[in-house]
Amino acid sequence: MTNVNEILDANGLNFRIEKMPMFAMDLDNGVIESNYFGLLNTQSGEIINTVKKGYHVTQNEEIVSNVVKGMEQYGELSVNKAYSIKGGRRIALQLAIEGKATVNGDEIKRYVTIVDSNDGTSGLGVGIGDLTMSCQNQFYQFYKGSQIKARHTASIQGKVSQLSNMIGTALSESMKLVDLYRAFETTKVSRNLAHGLVNNLIGFDKTSDLSEVKTRGLNIMEAMYDNIHHQMNEKGENLWGLHSGITRFTTHDKSAPNRDNGRLEMMLVGNGAKMNNQSLDFAKLMM
Repeated sequence: MTNVNEILDANGLNFRIEKMPMFAMDLDNGVIESNYFGLLNTQSGEIINTVKKGYHVTQNEEIVSNVVKGMEQYGELSVNKAYSIKGGRRIALQLAIEGKATVNGDEIKRYVTIVDSNDGTSGLGVGIGDLTMSCQNQFYQFYKGSQIKARHTASIQGKVSQLSNMIGTALSESMKLVDLYRAFETTKVSRNLAHGLVNNLIGFDKTSDLSEVKTRGLNIMEAMYDNIHHQMNEKGENLWGLHSGITRFTTHDKSAPNRDNGRLEMMLVGNGAKMNNQSLDFAKLMM
């Protein structure tokens, strides 16, 4: 699917964000002009946030249009899915990279992922992602570099027009991540390293004094260990199995917001994304 209107209609993105001036009434019913503006979702009629004058709106249509145009030079890309997150406060586009990579017998489907904020809480970001086909584990990573991230200031229109270059950078990064996974596969580790990883993520592990840890925390810890051991049984006692244990936990067992695309939201921009990236950084330190 590459037609812009079809993508917008099929994925609930056919709405605009209008930046509306805000006013208040004083005690004498006089009008007071506010320094803030409301961001109106024209589809739902909801003011999704308030921002200051310097905030610049981007529209779903222009983001999708520039993504579609920008990927034309990369024949290996197609629009896999687009998402409205948290009532349109964010949108996400997932561009599938043709073909699959293989790590330790696992087929990895690679993606370029674009996320934009409609509510002023974050900027436009282009990152990479993957899906382990055997177990449906998901992983997304966004970068802080200015070449693939933009804030909603006066300069964002220029960044939007450069989405093609941003997509190209993400494509090259996606292959680097697969190469890293392959290095993880050949790095053997003890299962005891699970203690260090779990502690790094939640601040305690099975070797800690757990007398003050609440039941919910203990349940999270046990679920992490179960997923790590499950993946190491399947993928071997190596860093690939260790890290995959955490991506399995966040993909399948970690709590997520109870709303449309809530799990994707958690995996893309929530604490699931943070946890997966912490796990990746921990594994890199163990190489």
